[in-house]
Amino acid sequence: MNVVHLVSNRVWGGGEQYVLGLCRAFDADGHSVAVVTRGYKDVDRHFVSAGFMPGKLTLKGRLDFISPIVFARVLNRMEAPVVVHVHNFKDADTAVRARRLMADPTKVRIVMTRHLAKAAKTGRYAQELYGALDALIFVSETAKKEFMSSSPVIDPSKVHVIYNAIVPSPETSAGECRREAGKVVLLYAGRISPEKGLEVLVRAMALLPESICLFVAGQGRSRDVVPLMELARALGVDGRIEWLGHVDGIAALMSTADIGVVPTTAKEAFGLTVLEFMSQGVPVVATCNGGPAEIISDGVDGMLVPPSDPEALAKAIAGLAAEPELRKSMGAKAAETADVRFSYDNFYRQIIDVYTRQ
Repeated sequence: MNVVHLVSNRVWGGGEQYVLGLCRAFDADGHSVAVVTRGYKDVDRHFVSAGFMPGKLTLKGRLDFISPIVFARVLNRMEAPVVVHVHNFKDADTAVRARRLMADPTKVRIVMTRHLAKAAKTGRYAQELYGALDALIFVSETAKKEFMSSSPVIDPSKVHVIYNAIVPSPETSAGECRREAGKVVLLYAGRISPEKGLEVLVRAMALLPESICLFVAGQGRSRDVVPLMELARALGVDGRIEWLGHVDGIAALMSTADIGVVPTTAKEAFGLTVLEFMSQGVPVVATCNGGPAEIISDGVDGMLVPPSDPEALAKAIAGLAAEPELRKSMGAKAAETADVRFSYDNFYRQIIDVYTRQ
């Protein structure tokens, strides 16, 4: 099977990690795998380091007339069967138009994964695009529910829910959460932007005892990061927060934390970071607005709190911080959940089924 992923985002995130995991899995299984990007270094370097040299297209969506033509020529040279896997509707448009230009469009199947929790557009153009897709995968029931909330017309047989999973990675990290005796280490890992809830987390830190420190692994625009640092200083907690910036091989860093924190205020489609913490046996406190509530059994393998509520977040963190044995048992159950319910083998089998379905 020939599998081609179109990846048009400028920065590395959960969707790109999803693609890299699939590339590794399909390559290991003997399939031909290709990735096409817009050539941004922050994205390409991850694929290159894993042995996948990305092709380049402008991938600018509906008004891009060159990408479909060039991509159609590439697809024409491939042997059937071919699966084009896209991860947003802009790239879906490119794939659909390219297939229409092919000498034999029947050899290509177009699959899209929806990584967001947003209502579907229902205009004529959007409806035509939904109809042209061969399959639409949602990473959670939350993502599907939000998409369908605007009542788009789409063939139910094309719709699938396949929970995300963590692919075993060869990456290692030289970093760790440096701990002092008697300190409890919290870790946030992810992009730094308003919807990720870092402001709520900083305010929660002001309600927590001095024995609890926070490490923040991730990057963001200065206009988002600087106000958080200023808030931490104003609240007197800047001495208990360390800003690590981008960290490669985040799994190894996660394994050194006592508690993972995912305080997202926007509705999460899935919550890959939650699963990453759980796979490392680290109990995680996450907000309940979306995908994380489908992953975590509250009080069993993690804790759920309302979004945008520093008091609730602080209370949950404080409870875990004060109970080392609870952290240990909850972390063990979290690892079991990640291994059993969200195994990559199960995820991969479901993806294969969608790719090969007639």
